[in-house]
Amino acid sequence: MNISLENEEYCSLKKLYDTTVEECVEAQLSLPEYMPEILRIIKSEAIPKINSWQTVGERVTVVCTCDLRMVYISNDNCIYSFSQTKNFTRYCENPAFDSSDDVKVKTAINYVNCKATNTKRAEIKAGVQITVVAYGKECETIAHIGDSQGIEEKRMSVSAMSLGCKKSKMFSMSDTINLENSTAAFLIRSDAAAILGEVRKIGNKIMIKGETIVEIAYISNEDKTNVSTVRRTLPINQILEFDGMEERFTGDVVLDVTAVDVIIKNDSSGEGKSLDVSVSINAGITMWEQKDLSVITDAYATSGAIDLTYKKMKFYSALSAIRDTYVFRSDVDVSKIGVESILDSCCEADEPTLKCSEGVLAVYGSLKVTMLLKDSAGGIITTEKMLDYRYERSSENFDEIAECVPDVTISSFESVVHSKDKIEIKAEMQINCSVFGEKEINVVTDICEGIESEKKNNSAITVYFPKCEETLWDIAKRYNTTVASIMLENNLEGETTGDIKMLFIPST
Repeated sequence: MNISLENEEYCSLKKLYDTTVEECVEAQLSLPEYMPEILRIIKSEAIPKINSWQTVGERVTVVCTCDLRMVYISNDNCIYSFSQTKNFTRYCENPAFDSSDDVKVKTAINYVNCKATNTKRAEIKAGVQITVVAYGKECETIAHIGDSQGIEEKRMSVSAMSLGCKKSKMFSMSDTINLENSTAAFLIRSDAAAILGEVRKIGNKIMIKGETIVEIAYISNEDKTNVSTVRRTLPINQILEFDGMEERFTGDVVLDVTAVDVIIKNDSSGEGKSLDVSVSINAGITMWEQKDLSVITDAYATSGAIDLTYKKMKFYSALSAIRDTYVFRSDVDVSKIGVESILDSCCEADEPTLKCSEGVLAVYGSLKVTMLLKDSAGGIITTEKMLDYRYERSSENFDEIAECVPDVTISSFESVVHSKDKIEIKAEMQINCSVFGEKEINVVTDICEGIESEKKNNSAITVYFPKCEETLWDIAKRYNTTVASIMLENNLEGETTGDIKMLFIPST
């Protein structure tokens, strides 16, 4: 028997490696002579920045910078800040990196501790969490029978998304912000969010348009008892080249801000009249190819014998692409503080969780809200609140969800004193995710010639009494004939036995 097979490739995304390590970063903060003494530390923070990461063989090298910052009050009741930068490098080794297509790195802060050792010195320590995830392709072979004679096959049509490529590339942007009505003395905070707009594919290149929203809080020379805030939108207009990318692919682009650097730029008089801003962004793409597959679920030979190799395979289909803006509102109880005014506030989202039930897709998580407040007695304090959010979307297709990784970006945040006991907050969040369904099928992946068994029935016609729900395929396979010949012999139009009590089975 001549068995000719043709193969088609189907690829899915596989997480090859996922690890989280912690780096302890610490520093001795020694104030220079021109800065006043520490009366009370009101805030301490660690700002991790990913400078680069590189994969060579089985090793990933992550190069980071961490700014350790202390904000304090002095005897003059003014606000000051002082920071020190620490550089560190972490290595992760695993055989999975050698075969990965893409590696993604993220940082987070586990804790920050800061205490004054005297009026001019302080100790600060932070735990920086580094998460490294490696992705790769898992490719399966879909078998098709070519010119083979005497083999009957059962097929199933499957429309599925095959992974085209998953890659990432970093780019940077910079700008200078001129301060019109004040001069900057000390930095308090700098945040940035990259918001995706238009995406175009040109060959193996992707043109990305959007905006980076930068917000900087600083202490001015004119009023060191208050915090000034400046906000700037930087347009994103990048063309990035990705190996393996093809124009016919469809998929996702995710922008992650990996570092924000702000430097106070002094003019000729020594005044900080402008801020130099630099933002590093990682663009990660996950691209898919739509394939209409015809998979073999069963086969047999009408003459001779064949052996089949089966494998349970998962096929993914695109159900929905969510690109939505969600506005979260909440009230924060500050009755124990008695708030007079808000000097500064910011918001940070943790890693979101996804849940689907009864056709409702929910993306939920927590927002960490940090506020620098002035109380009714004129004192300055910092408070942190964890607030839970929940975004929901309904669809009949969501009952079939198998894969969805949501991306949540805070594009704007506002806080307003409603009364001495309550602060109203508003966070605008960009919710992005592609929703995939999953179908698992037992597929024939290989067919080879088997050992032929002796035929027990050599009669020209066999009378057969079908069982309930038995298909013509099952009967034809048992008697090494074809479905078409049974239908012809019995004048049948469909492939189910239905109410048929007796069949004539022709021999081959």
